Amino acid sequence: MSKIFKRESLRTKGRKLKVDKNRKRNIIVNFRMSLEEKSLLEEKIALSGLNKQDYMIQMSLNHSVEVFGNIRVFDELKEKLRVLEEYFENVNLDCDMDENKLELLAYILEMFETVNRNKNDSIYGNR
Repeated sequence: MSKIFKRESLRTKGRKLKVDKNRKRNIIVNFRMSLEEKSLLEEKIALSGLNKQDYMIQMSLNHSVEVFGNIRVFDELKEKLRVLEEYFENVNLDCDMDENKLELLAYILEMFETVNRNKNDSIYGNR
């Protein structure tokens, strides 16, 4: 009695697993939020007319985020700038450059511009 008998229909039933090899988006990103944040997010998604996935991707990539400088932020910026420096030293300007690298550089420059603007505002009391 080492084998348990199952009907053929029971063996083939069940959820079929998706095959990710041909999917364009095969990475899953999770995060936690409060019940209030979730309901507000769902309202905004409904108002946008987008599905949840497209809304989250658009907001994650194109929305501004306020960053406060601390040692972790500056260490990460320093590391990313070092990686970008190596990339731009080795890239052939005649060929197409990696768009992600250019977007990362633009994002870092935008962060520095915001920090500089906030620093100037606090110096002159314009906050």
